[in-house]
Amino acid sequence: MSTQSVELIRLDPSEIVAATLHAGLRPSDVLVVEHAWAEHRARLIAGLSTRGVPRSDWPQSLHWNWEAKAPQLLLLQASCAGIFCDERWQGLMMTKTAVHMATLAPDVGKPLVYVDFLETAPWNWRISSLGQEPQFKSVGTLLFKEAVEQSIREDFHGRVGLHALPQAESLYERVFRMTRVGPDAKKQNLVYFEFTRQQAHRFLSGGEP
Repeated sequence: MSTQSVELIRLDPSEIVAATLHAGLRPSDVLVVEHAWAEHRARLIAGLSTRGVPRSDWPQSLHWNWEAKAPQLLLLQASCAGIFCDERWQGLMMTKTAVHMATLAPDVGKPLVYVDFLETAPWNWRISSLGQEPQFKSVGTLLFKEAVEQSIREDFHGRVGLHALPQAESLYERVFRMTRVGPDAKKQNLVYFEFTRQQAHRFLSGGEP
């Protein structure tokens, strides 16, 4: 496991706080995270159910279970990163190599880092119907940045691809400025997004992709 120092934005009170990004998490590490997150998920489900919030308005990753995903880390192509702050895991990301190939010119058919799952801790979700505001900001951005940097370390030149949940499409399209390739019938019609090497390097440099 490798670590690097990063910074998160705490929203209440508004301040920048030190955090640590861990790469190369083991299945046992992921089990610890799931145990901590499951309790909060259960409270959210109870609250949403009690208030009669339609299932279509629930957070779309609410049903995810990282314990079930952990065995995938035994495969050489899979890796997991997480951000730790305030004695809790604030976000997780699982990436894979040799699964998807680039679809965008000029690198069509070349390998990329595929973001299989990216999730912030359930207390970092904005759920208006429950009056819940995120505790920390920038968790997802830092994890996505790690995917781009992993792509560079793998000599994939920053190429990254992912299928987005509908509630996350605007993040990848408007904030990260990934290219929207389109719905994928092989992945429940989730929209596939991709970064070219040029977009990736502009993203890392802070410029417009």
